[in-house]
Amino acid sequence: MKGKILNNAIYGIGIVMTLFHLVVLNFYPISADKFRTIHLLFVLMIVFMTYPAIQKNRAGNKGSLGINNAVLITLSVVSVLYASAELENILERGGIWTTHADILMGMLTILCVLEGTRRSNGIALPIIALVFVAYGFFGQHIPGMLGHTGYSLKRMITTLYTYDGIFGTALDTAATFVAMFIIFAAFLEKTGAGEAFLDLAKAVAGSKRGSPAKVAVIACALFGTISGSAVACVAATGSIIIPLMIKMEYDKTFSAAAVSAAAIGGQIMPPVMAAGAFLMAEFLGVPYIEVIRAAIIPALMYFFTIWISIDCVAAKVGLSGLKKEELPRLWAVLKKDWSLFLPLVLLIVLLVVFKYSAIKCAFYSMIASIVVCLTDKDRRMSFKVICDTLVASAKGIAPTACACACAGIVIGCINLTGLGLKISSIIIGFSGGRVIFALLLSMATAVIFGMGLPTTVSYLLCVSVLSPVLINMGIAPMAAHMFIFYFACLSGITPPVALAAYTAAGIAGTSPIKTASQGSMLAIVAFFVPYMFVFNTAFLLDGTLPEIIWAVIIGIATCYAIAAGVQGFMVIRLGVVWRILFGGCTVLLFVQNRVMDIAGLIMFALLILVLNLKKRNSRIEVLE
Repeated sequence: MKGKILNNAIYGIGIVMTLFHLVVLNFYPISADKFRTIHLLFVLMIVFMTYPAIQKNRAGNKGSLGINNAVLITLSVVSVLYASAELENILERGGIWTTHADILMGMLTILCVLEGTRRSNGIALPIIALVFVAYGFFGQHIPGMLGHTGYSLKRMITTLYTYDGIFGTALDTAATFVAMFIIFAAFLEKTGAGEAFLDLAKAVAGSKRGSPAKVAVIACALFGTISGSAVACVAATGSIIIPLMIKMEYDKTFSAAAVSAAAIGGQIMPPVMAAGAFLMAEFLGVPYIEVIRAAIIPALMYFFTIWISIDCVAAKVGLSGLKKEELPRLWAVLKKDWSLFLPLVLLIVLLVVFKYSAIKCAFYSMIASIVVCLTDKDRRMSFKVICDTLVASAKGIAPTACACACAGIVIGCINLTGLGLKISSIIIGFSGGRVIFALLLSMATAVIFGMGLPTTVSYLLCVSVLSPVLINMGIAPMAAHMFIFYFACLSGITPPVALAAYTAAGIAGTSPIKTASQGSMLAIVAFFVPYMFVFNTAFLLDGTLPEIIWAVIIGIATCYAIAAGVQGFMVIRLGVVWRILFGGCTVLLFVQNRVMDIAGLIMFALLILVLNLKKRNSRIEVLE
């Protein structure tokens, strides 16, 4: 009986929460203080109802309406509603005339956000937030340039309980862009688009050498357009593709690595980019479409290199494609499911051609998803299915928004204490003012910060610290933000904590660390591409047409050279000397200097020519 009451409560709150966002974002906007606080209130209620307190049972929908949860929900309602009524007044009091009620309600909200994040996203982010809060209180005890005078409880509450902390840019982005795209993705998934994407991938690449892994690449690229989660992408595509690869005698570790590496690509694939596109647009103050445009070439380079790497591995071990009878025909897939692609086509057209706002584009595309189902009796959405989708949307929004609220605590502490500028000074000092060393230090920081954290949160934490130093050293703002975002994404397959690789390894029944290591090798181009677009913004479509075309040519050659050097195959098996030569070719292409680029292209062309001659001669010898 209690379980039924709880499920009904979740169902009702989920529907109201999603409808609230749809109405406010598209029809009747309200003030920021009201919108962000009500958004957080819904989020905390959903989290405490659906995520249990004990971590081992974290699966969503298995919580209970016990005393602890009832107390937490009550405290959330009281403290967040107080913020809704008093937020502007708290700012006016400025930490000087802060009342006891401000302090009490602020502390309760912070505690509720920390506990909600722990339940929905794990313990890592709350611990980081607590460390930064402690740093804000006790910085006077830290020697050296990282120390500060310390801040009072009133000052900390004024920062963390306002727009500078929990209710800041991160939560606002989660409540607007992220929420609307999650709702759109939920409705698009209900149309059966996920299965259609997989069928399309099979039809396009199923007959190719190493086809199951190549199907994973295409499926993850398509899946990435409707989901920004690498773990969700692995779960959705890997549960089908990994067993198929193992059945075809692919190595278990390689199977898991290929899917996890491809899933990371889904996070850097426009238009969603794990919510990074929305956050980047907010931080940079540029239209959303500018971020999408900048991300296209790097994302394609990423998937292209994984495709080549998979082909090299398949050729080395003699893996064939899927059987003809297992493959859907491309025309049959398009004839059967063409309407399911219309919402995505509409999204792109509205963004690129009509230049509508991202929220409006996602809303109209969501409506298109419903209309598509209404025109197909086999997929028609009943009223209950629509309600179920609204609830699923709320459950999808809640963990991301809760993590963004918690990240707001960290960002607030960083800004209040000036830690970002101090870390920038440290990086500049260690790098000796040289951009390449600053980039290497920033890369290491982003990967470490991202361990065990969702990409969105990792990017939020890193960008507030790292972007100022990179921009101050002369790097274009878009390139600096994209650089940080890429390495925040790569934490998903970078050992030792690699959530996407761990998920894939669980499906394949193999070692997570080995999976992460091999996945990193398949995705190794992603460790090079950010440096390339930092030194040549033509990779971000920022330049003249000849410059962009030249960048694309260099990019294609670099992808092939990296894949050959790492995988040990290009046309034929490569020995150590050949792999070193391709490594040298990669270095020449990587430098982004016109003379070096030309030398790298000539060297690449000569290597390919010689390898093709060797392959031809070996065939002649066999025939003779």
